[in-house]
Amino acid sequence: MALPRIETLLSTDSEMQPVVAKAREINALANLCNEFLPPELAAQVRPANLQGDKLVILAANSAAAAKLKLLSGSLSDFLVKRGAKVNSVSVKVQPGEATSTGVARADSKRVSESAFSVLSELYTTLGESPAKQALKRLLERGPRGPARNRTRS
Repeated sequence: MALPRIETLLSTDSEMQPVVAKAREINALANLCNEFLPPELAAQVRPANLQGDKLVILAANSAAAAKLKLLSGSLSDFLVKRGAKVNSVSVKVQPGEATSTGVARADSKRVSESAFSVLSELYTTLGESPAKQALKRLLERGPRGPARNRTRS
């Protein structure tokens, strides 16, 4: 026996109808926001709630929040022109709420090929020490990202 789809279950439960309707409305607003915002900024924000006529948007960091606050008036006008019942946009910072974009994280460091080569040479000259172990961990990540297993103990 096939299980019913979640949409079917939700659409037949009368108590869930207000929740489903609000979720659909927020999803429609999210699509409009993605249409309006530059892709780099859209990836850093997420419409989270609709409180009356105020759209609440979560930003992944303070920089994205600042940019969005600058655009909030224009975004609100855009949403109204598209038929949304939104009079204002509220922006809140909530780290970790952005969508995955494949962009390197801000705290991700990369080592150039030439620096990697110099550090590799340094590694071979060091005696056993905490510094050598730390350098080994750095070199294991490779010159451009995750582990590539380039060093030997």
